[in-house]
Amino acid sequence: MRTYVLIFSVVALSYLSYGQNTMTETHNDSLQSLIDQSSDLSYEYKIKESLDYAIKAVNYAHELNNNYYKGQAYYLMAYNYEVLVDFKNAETCYRKSLHFGEISKDTLLILRSNNGLGNVYSDGYKDLKTSLIFYDKAKELGKNLEDSYEYMTPVINLAWTYIDIEQFEEALPFIEEAHQLVVEHRELQGYCEVFYLKGKYAMYKGNFVEAGDFFEEAIDIAEKHDMILELSYLYEGRAELNEKRGNINEAYQDIKKYQEFTNKLYDKEKLKQIEIARVSFSVDEYKRELEIANKEKDYQASIAKNNKTITFISIAGLIFVLGTAFFFYMGYRSKKKLNNVLREKNTQLEVAKTEAEKLTTVKSQFISTVSHELRTPLYGVVGITSLLLEEKDMPEKHKKLLNSLKFSGDYLLDLINKVLKIGKIESNKEKLTKTPTDLAQLSQNLLHSFEYQAKNKNNKLVLDIQKEVPKIVSVDSLKLSEVLINLIGNSTKFTENGTIWLRIKIVSIDKDQIKIRYEVEDNGLGIPKDKQEFVFEKFSQLGREVNKSEGTGLGLSIVKNLLEMMDSQIHLDSKEGRGTRFYFDLDVEIVDEKQAEKLDLNGEDTAQTFKKILVAEDNKINQIVTKNLLDIIGYSCTIVENGFNALQMVKKEDFDLILMDLNMPYLDGMEATKRIREFNTQTPIIALTASELSEVKSECLEAGMNDIINKPLNKDDLKDIIAKNLM
Repeated sequence: MRTYVLIFSVVALSYLSYGQNTMTETHNDSLQSLIDQSSDLSYEYKIKESLDYAIKAVNYAHELNNNYYKGQAYYLMAYNYEVLVDFKNAETCYRKSLHFGEISKDTLLILRSNNGLGNVYSDGYKDLKTSLIFYDKAKELGKNLEDSYEYMTPVINLAWTYIDIEQFEEALPFIEEAHQLVVEHRELQGYCEVFYLKGKYAMYKGNFVEAGDFFEEAIDIAEKHDMILELSYLYEGRAELNEKRGNINEAYQDIKKYQEFTNKLYDKEKLKQIEIARVSFSVDEYKRELEIANKEKDYQASIAKNNKTITFISIAGLIFVLGTAFFFYMGYRSKKKLNNVLREKNTQLEVAKTEAEKLTTVKSQFISTVSHELRTPLYGVVGITSLLLEEKDMPEKHKKLLNSLKFSGDYLLDLINKVLKIGKIESNKEKLTKTPTDLAQLSQNLLHSFEYQAKNKNNKLVLDIQKEVPKIVSVDSLKLSEVLINLIGNSTKFTENGTIWLRIKIVSIDKDQIKIRYEVEDNGLGIPKDKQEFVFEKFSQLGREVNKSEGTGLGLSIVKNLLEMMDSQIHLDSKEGRGTRFYFDLDVEIVDEKQAEKLDLNGEDTAQTFKKILVAEDNKINQIVTKNLLDIIGYSCTIVENGFNALQMVKKEDFDLILMDLNMPYLDGMEATKRIREFNTQTPIIALTASELSEVKSECLEAGMNDIINKPLNKDDLKDIIAKNLM
């Protein structure tokens, strides 16, 4: 089910009838004003301000014991929480709205609250069966309303939900009823939704021509009115139709259109909401800090004022001996009052500290969620681009454009990964994992990955390894690779028409232990003397007016932190205009070459016979990319759209390996794996996820999975992990 279709948009509540004979007209006007302001602000995506007005309305309605306005205010709070993807609070407020709607007998509010709860269970909890219960309640209430426009929303939601759980025949009557309603109200968005659902139903019945007509008519309406949201899911639906009809070129064109409008939607809606939420959180935190500072300032001023009073009383006491006892008594009362104030201030500071810590947690969760959401569309971009680059007869000019597109996609993924990497390092979630590693091969592969950037800047890459360096050593190759990638990438960014060297030398050797020095040197711009002590700080960059290049300023900070984990330090030599040299030393263990020969370090022992692979993946673009990658590698595959279907397929047929996406509707990858392991413990299962591997790996292994791989997939990594688990 698609969130952007099922979220119930707020209709300006100022059009609702007033009511409560026990309230004065003034009170009604004040409450209605708060409700109207909250509604208007939520429509403008000013979520923080909208919530403030809704909370004020709730408090005021409770003071006046007005159940009608309690329900309206709680509804607005629930809607704002739904926009912020805080489904737990959204559910709580929707249920309160429903409660007060029933007390005040407000049928329209009861309908909307049930519809909102349906959205929470559908979009938030992925519990489609429960969402059907709430949508059905809303539909039944809508039958008794004079305004069939309100009735139309739950009818469309019911039709869409039955389509999503593939109960097409149950969906049909709701589709037909929704069609009548959108025609009656001439609702353009409703037209697009109904024709989309009709297309899905016709496709299920095998009426591909009829399905194509429905999609074509809906797309025509959406394009005439620049309906970006509708165009995204309509092109996705038609891509699925073209794939079923075997029209691969048309399916590819529709997928490109889908990606185009999805990106616009991210720009227009998602990213806008993210920025609004970010700014709101920052402003809120600033206000809290300012309030605490002002309270501390007032408190200090109060103490100073009272100290002057006490001093004056003491001096007066010396002059007026008879009043000494009285003045001491007054001083005692003043001190007692100040102690009470101090205790109150300390309590307020503790509350403010708790709120600040809570806000930090929310912001971290928010960044993690957004990073995960950004990875999903980037998988389509990087995956489809990689597939196109595999074609042999492609014109050179197209290949250059695709290389540029892939570079941009990889750059965005690198940015997301760096942000997550900083978070992991700071939270001490990074652990060292040493494995036997061929240093020469690893270094050559790393330099090879920079050939495209080097060619664009007319740079030469040189690998210089001292011949006495052992072939195989025990080291955390992933973290070493991250360090070298960041250092070589930094040199590439600041060097044009020059040379970049990667050197490996022996510093000292003692039996099985050896100290190796890595150097990354370039003859590029160099780093000014006054900037060198800051380059390893987070978000630190040379001024853009100097280097005219882009970046986050995270790479060298990650290098510093990773090397500290590996008991090493990064060093810098640089002169402005003459180039830069970074170097660090690592203590590693030499691996016996006879033992190393037994290890499949190069992944060459992967002789391939015909294998049958099951792919469980709900995203249509990911399905196409994964299928094509497997075709290129040389494997046959069967694709299913959710964990339930995967479970049924494994019961019916034998597969050599299963690729299981973690996040799927109806039955997710974790639960599907647990059920498969109840009767099949032999078939290898590899998890597919866009999440950080360390966050989900242990849970995947506990569920019965054999391995895990990050999306976006690339051909080589996919080939290696399949070969590893089929051995």
